[in-house]
Amino acid sequence: MVQYIGFVGTNGAGKSAACDYLESIGFVKVSLSDVVREAVHERGLTATRDHLVETANDLKEKFSQSYLAEEVYDRVSHSLDQRVVFDSIRNVSEVDFLRSKGVYIIGVDAPIEIRFERIQSRQRASDRIDFDTFEAHDDRENTGQSTGQHIHLALEHCDVVLQNTGALADLQADLDAVIQKATQR
Repeated sequence: MVQYIGFVGTNGAGKSAACDYLESIGFVKVSLSDVVREAVHERGLTATRDHLVETANDLKEKFSQSYLAEEVYDRVSHSLDQRVVFDSIRNVSEVDFLRSKGVYIIGVDAPIEIRFERIQSRQRASDRIDFDTFEAHDDRENTGQSTGQHIHLALEHCDVVLQNTGALADLQADLDAVIQKATQR
């Protein structure tokens, strides 16, 4: 079985659901966004999407575009005899760094309307926005307007990209198939 898997995906596409599923079958889940959330907290800011993006960009500009991936990898590298899933990969430098460490990179995407419905139902603090705001955030994060994020380009560098337009069970079946195929490579 593949030991290390990472996820790139657009907001609301199903990255976290995919990570949760892998965690349920024995993977240890870590998120690059945890580093950002910690920095937002240390700065005394609320965890709005704007604060998260601004802080992530600041960290990446100060250290490197792969900084979040390096930090999270360092945190789990002492226990890499376990299966690990890395959530919230957002740029090509992060993809390249993790791939250099043997991580199999999976992309997850879905049409914007489906993704907006999903974020509305999960209702994280950063998700309480209208469609126009969601679309503006989506454009900024996906196209490189945000210096530390270029999700569409990162998706192009994935080993495989799943279109998550169905039920959770469909995503889980797709993941099982991808993991089985990746294990045979």
